[in-house]
Amino acid sequence: MKEASSVENEKANKANTETGEPPVLGTAETAAAPETKYLTGLPLHLLGLALMASIFMIALDLSIITTAIPKITARFNSLGDVGWYGSAYLLAQMAFQPSFGKIYTYFDLKLTFMTSIAIFEVGSVVCAAAPSSMAFIIGRAVAGFGAAGIFCGGLVIVANTVHMRQRPLFVGIVTSMYGVASVLGPTLGGLMTDSPRLTWRFCFWVNLPFGAIAVAIVTFVFKPTTVVNTGLSIPQKLAKSGIADVVILLADMTCLVLALQWGGSVNPWSNSRVWGLLLGFGLLTILFIGLQIRGKDDALIPPRIITQRSVSICCLYVSSMQLAILSLVYFLPFFFQAVQGSTAKTSGLSILPFGITTAIATLLSSAIVTLIGIYIPFMWLGAALLAIGTGLLHTLHRSSPMREWFGYQVISGIGFGIGVQIPFFAIQIVLDAADIPVASALMGFCQSLGGTVGAAVAQNVFQSSLVRNLNKIPGIDVGRVVTAGGAGVVDAVPAPLLGAARDAYNVATTSAFLVAVASAGVCFVASLGMEWRTIPKTKKKTDESTTIMMAT
Repeated sequence: MKEASSVENEKANKANTETGEPPVLGTAETAAAPETKYLTGLPLHLLGLALMASIFMIALDLSIITTAIPKITARFNSLGDVGWYGSAYLLAQMAFQPSFGKIYTYFDLKLTFMTSIAIFEVGSVVCAAAPSSMAFIIGRAVAGFGAAGIFCGGLVIVANTVHMRQRPLFVGIVTSMYGVASVLGPTLGGLMTDSPRLTWRFCFWVNLPFGAIAVAIVTFVFKPTTVVNTGLSIPQKLAKSGIADVVILLADMTCLVLALQWGGSVNPWSNSRVWGLLLGFGLLTILFIGLQIRGKDDALIPPRIITQRSVSICCLYVSSMQLAILSLVYFLPFFFQAVQGSTAKTSGLSILPFGITTAIATLLSSAIVTLIGIYIPFMWLGAALLAIGTGLLHTLHRSSPMREWFGYQVISGIGFGIGVQIPFFAIQIVLDAADIPVASALMGFCQSLGGTVGAAVAQNVFQSSLVRNLNKIPGIDVGRVVTAGGAGVVDAVPAPLLGAARDAYNVATTSAFLVAVASAGVCFVASLGMEWRTIPKTKKKTDESTTIMMAT
């Protein structure tokens, strides 16, 4: 039987080489490769440190900027660009996320991972040294592209170096850096932004040592045993990595974000630019969907996976939840700085209740779900608490006491922490093992999509409301206030009108919170359609099948 299987695998491998497909595990080509040797002891711990540093770096880059944004907008006089400061990073990360699974299949794992870190660091340097808002946005996009490769590559490295029995714990520790970064990011951002020696630019310089640590350790500790298909030229490998689909997807999402940012604020919705962007979004979406249907299992997003009931609901759930959170965390600093007059450092500390409760709720809910095996009620509870918490945040005003904004953030953080992890459990229950990595990439894409749209929609609501309410104040220079940014409102208006200007910012920020309320409501309604499944106490997965999953 083994000889027959070997002959069949050799034939399959020959056919795959001719068509450019990666070799089948167990074929003659992979058999010639060194046998997988899992790391143990100090090398394993060092590699874990490298992956933790890299994941913490990309997670910190998303959260540290929240308290720095008001100062950045004041420095560049670019309040209208604030949505792009988050969207540019998320757009690039989102568009390239599905493709990196294939890129790691066709290119050297170690070199590609380190290249991704280098790209991320280049983007960070561009942001840190940016002389203008446009340069800053370009740097954010470059960093987002690198972040997509870092996250995907980290998972593939784990599959190649960590034994299956240790893998869940290892992945959990590494990915928990997102929770740590969400807690530390706003506070660190506030401290750096208010420091006269560091300023907001150090929020991006700080990424360099983390990347250096990761590259140094991976260089000496990680020795990949995966055989790269060398029968293809680089252009052929790039073609099979779905780059063409990524370009279409990136253009598609850019049209959407621009339309959402410009419509109703920069230009009326009836403006030809806005309509043109919406038309472009619609046509590119149709083209992209058509390519996925035609590509079938070779597509970036295989139709048979996304049409599975629970998977499609989970995609809607995570995108809506991320939409809610991005619209919340990007405008909470505006409330504390522009409305209540706090410094960037103080506003960073004021956001801690949300970050800490999110991290704690995530760990506790994951542990409870693992223990009892029931997860769908947590989706209901998480969405409900998030809707309640964000709804209460909408009621904040200039004189709101600490107990209110503190308590409302706690409720929102618990809801987000409970709900955000559940869809990732759910897809593993309803799908075959071989489909889990593709579905996980899809979930990451939807999460990034929700964040991108959330930042753009909230920015549109915020700016439209701000301009509308500032126009009601006699004797105020609306253009000056808008370009001054949240942190510069004190210097942009006469002292007698400062209170009225702060009230205008109050209405604008709390209006942006309504986007979070609506999105949380969508989460709750969507979760009602989930298939009722439970997590089995034991689920057999071989190292071999998991290695295939993580590498595709």
